[in-house]
Amino acid sequence: MPAALTLQILNQEEADESHPDFGHCCDRRRRYGNSRGIATPAYTQGKPDLVVLIAVDQFSAALFDQWRARFKFGLKRFMDEGIVYSSAYQSHGLTETCAGHSTMLTGKHPRGTGIVANEWFDTRSGDPVYCVEALAFSSASNPKRHVGPTNLLATTLGDWMKDQQPMSRVVAVSGKDRASITMAGHRGDGVFWYEDNFGFTTYLATGEDAAAKLAPLAELNAKIKAETASPPPWTYSEESCRALEADYQFGARTWHSKLPPENPSGASIRPVHLIDPYTMEAARILVDHFQLGRRGVIDLLAVSLSATDFVGHGYGTQGPEMCDHLYRLDAQIGAFLTYLDGLGPRVLVVMTGDHGGSDFVERLALRGFANARRIDSKALLTAVNDELKSKFALAANPLVTPDFTQFYAVDDKKRALGEPLRTKVIEAALAILNARPEVEEAFSLKELLSHKVKRSAQSDYSLRDRYSLSVVDGRSGDIIVAFKSGIATGPAVPTGFLMGHSGPYRTDTAVPIVFWWQGMKGQTRILPVDTTMIAPTLANIIDVKPPADLDGACFDLGFPAAPNCMR
Repeated sequence: MPAALTLQILNQEEADESHPDFGHCCDRRRRYGNSRGIATPAYTQGKPDLVVLIAVDQFSAALFDQWRARFKFGLKRFMDEGIVYSSAYQSHGLTETCAGHSTMLTGKHPRGTGIVANEWFDTRSGDPVYCVEALAFSSASNPKRHVGPTNLLATTLGDWMKDQQPMSRVVAVSGKDRASITMAGHRGDGVFWYEDNFGFTTYLATGEDAAAKLAPLAELNAKIKAETASPPPWTYSEESCRALEADYQFGARTWHSKLPPENPSGASIRPVHLIDPYTMEAARILVDHFQLGRRGVIDLLAVSLSATDFVGHGYGTQGPEMCDHLYRLDAQIGAFLTYLDGLGPRVLVVMTGDHGGSDFVERLALRGFANARRIDSKALLTAVNDELKSKFALAANPLVTPDFTQFYAVDDKKRALGEPLRTKVIEAALAILNARPEVEEAFSLKELLSHKVKRSAQSDYSLRDRYSLSVVDGRSGDIIVAFKSGIATGPAVPTGFLMGHSGPYRTDTAVPIVFWWQGMKGQTRILPVDTTMIAPTLANIIDVKPPADLDGACFDLGFPAAPNCMR
């Protein structure tokens, strides 16, 4: 049976056996354990045997809070049994998957991890750079694709563990390569991600054998290949979500928001409803294969669930697509927690998001956000370049951008302009951009690199603060642009994704952080905490010494037997 139809709500008290994701509970219970039939370990002393990070891609604090009353399974357990930080956040301004994931287990902002965005330009070569591009490694599923941890300039919790406790194992799995690679760090024992038309793959160093490294997930990959050859349609698991169906206008085109979903551009639909279930199944297989938490040392598992991001970008955050997805997400996390209950080792789980996300602007405008609108960002770039070319008598466009946030001053070969022309072009471009009505503020890389962020600012960071925490000399653009809140960049009529990243505003920076372990009582804390605090807090609990130059500080969870954080 396809994975989307066999999600397990493994013996939860609230489980509704009529829920389509409940199926085959008894067979799975025998395999993975039963939270009522097996006594779960209680924390009275000692450290956890297994630390688990669950990152939910594009899981904003707003979305988490909006749905809290409707969660029944895993996310309800987090609320009832975990420590919920409701005012948590990502500190940086360029809020994308790669940058956000890089903060979770390094204890550093992107300016320290080196992962400034999903993509940037190398103005020495004139080439674009993918954030986990790494010539020293190749993908096991595509030898011509080179990805690995090379661009990550910081070490991770897993790296610290392996330095000080060499027998520890570090495993990561995700729907995206840039999520699993940045969470695992430089010394992961197994780093896997999902690829369409293949299944789960990994990266290889020179001389490594692809079949051997993929062996733990070979059986799952065969199942995925068979199931996705003719994937089941994404239909409603929660009938109440059907009430959110509606029509929206994009230029002359009408799009109907519903399940099964339609791509607004009419393109084929990716089976996003299968990716999280496959990722969770892969996580369970990897726990068993690597015997995580069951060898007398502390191990680390990092799981990033990507489908919330795919749904948010593709269909928005307030329609039937996200409604049904969140019910499924809740069920999948519930199944995984019950699996951990029956595992035997003591487990500590932390859940957070790499960034948040805004709904698409057409629906925002209908709901009263007057400033919500699309701009033709290519036309804007052309207008700015034309003005700069006229001013400086240039033949080639002097600005290029991978994301309409970072802008690079380049010559006709897309290499850095020479001085003094480079400085003059940057100054003129800043003046043009800051005069545009769509732009909130544009900054030079030079001023952001020299800006000092006060630690006391916490979640009240200014735009300058946030972008200062995002930039790295030699990677970031010469100009960083914050568009006004509610402005969506891209084509005037969307051709693919309905919404990108809203950037430095609370819709994208605010995320939940939840800590959970067996036997604890739930509480909500309103303290503003940063995702860079996760790694030093976990390091304190498992008695691993982090580097001295972290941006994030440890905070006290009241974990049994854990020392108070040194301040």
